[in-house]
Amino acid sequence: MLFNSISFLFFFSFVYIVYWSIPEKNRKAFLLLAGIVFYSFFSLSLSFHFLITVGINYGLYRLIINLKDKKWPLRTSVILNILNLGFFKYFYFFNRVLADATGYPFFEDITSIIQIALPMAISFYSFQMIAAAVDTKRNPPAIPVSIFDFYLFVVFFPVLIAGPIMRMGEFFPNLSNLKPDKDKLYRASYLMMSGLIKKVLVADPISTTIQPIFAEPGIYDSYSLFMAGICYSIQVYCDFSGLTDMARSVALFLGFDIPENFKAPFFSTSGSELWKRWHITLSFWLRDYIYFPLGGSRVSEWHGYFNLIITMTLGGFWHGADYTFVVWGFYWGVILSAERMLEDKYKIPLTPKKSFPLKVFKAGIVFVLFSISGLMFRSNDASSMVLLFHGLITNSSDFILESLSLGSSQWVIHAGALVGGDDFFFMEKISNLERVSYMFTVMVLFHWVQYSPEILDKFRKHDSWLMPVLGAVTILMLAMLSQDGGEFIYYKF
Repeated sequence: MLFNSISFLFFFSFVYIVYWSIPEKNRKAFLLLAGIVFYSFFSLSLSFHFLITVGINYGLYRLIINLKDKKWPLRTSVILNILNLGFFKYFYFFNRVLADATGYPFFEDITSIIQIALPMAISFYSFQMIAAAVDTKRNPPAIPVSIFDFYLFVVFFPVLIAGPIMRMGEFFPNLSNLKPDKDKLYRASYLMMSGLIKKVLVADPISTTIQPIFAEPGIYDSYSLFMAGICYSIQVYCDFSGLTDMARSVALFLGFDIPENFKAPFFSTSGSELWKRWHITLSFWLRDYIYFPLGGSRVSEWHGYFNLIITMTLGGFWHGADYTFVVWGFYWGVILSAERMLEDKYKIPLTPKKSFPLKVFKAGIVFVLFSISGLMFRSNDASSMVLLFHGLITNSSDFILESLSLGSSQWVIHAGALVGGDDFFFMEKISNLERVSYMFTVMVLFHWVQYSPEILDKFRKHDSWLMPVLGAVTILMLAMLSQDGGEFIYYKF
């Protein structure tokens, strides 16, 4: 039941009408029931596992509060959630690692014998419940939440499938103000329009452009492989940011204000700034529950770099059970460590403070680094990733070496073949780049809105007529320009 589907439109319309029609005291119970139905739509058989897991976590939550001097309830909660996540999500991966390391066919055979279905949203709700347990231990509440409210916290359907990863302190204050609010209604409407445009009119069309490249990277030239990374960066931002906009919109329609997950990440002038603006709730989760417990930057210099690399590698591994995600996380850990070394140890300023052209240039470098990592993230598997980077590096180096051996006039022809045709490499080239350039412009506009939201606040006094007009324009554009799209990228995590 995707947020941009007809089935969700009918489901949410029914929920919305009933939710605001019933007495306020009954709204939480109805919302919990709606969350269970929503999850069961994706996985009815595994919904029982999900509900039992939440119940066990609530029991451990109460033990953490009641046994303040004991550490075992917290450790049990964290270990059980990690084991639960590890078994369902990483069982096949660890068997593949053992098969690759030992060469024993047993580990390959066992994956065909044991069939494990991956519960929907297990990555998100596991992290959410770990955060709840750790936060409760660090700051025990004066009044424990009820089992009913705890279930509602985890099963809240707007953020259940793909986040944001909420903390208890961000969720429970909403429960005291479940009343209709005009400002929330307007904000919810704008966010829904934004999310639909990002997903349907930008992310989905770009996916059709780059899908053939990632399916067969070996037949495309280096320019096309590089541009595939650029295009994927646009796609994954619009897809995931659009999903977050829709989730926040649905929550606001129900009276809940949930945290933002993106804030103009591609305007960042450093890697560290990027990860404070991209998937914010996950970045802060990794910081608070992995990086800080490891010692953060309060340890020795090299230990601090190691902590960064471990944290980012585990963050990559969280995204998926494949070598590609491990490499992706390690890549960013090395970049963040290198930035810290250059700035802290060698006192080399990497972030421009005043010069706007330098800021744009540095943001461009960070965007390219992100796009290169996107090639790892999007690769179908490790062998495809190796083939992709081999083609990206080899084709480019072959072109340079061949060009150096040619005369000036031949070099011009040769360069033209690389950029404008397949005469030199006899390889396929990426298509529809003109359409992609328009979508890049749209992405920059959305970044501008996220980076400077106060600019749009000037127009909020016209909400009464602006919202219906923009809604009609959005519906018209969706009707004229939309095409068949897939599920959200982060649904599979």
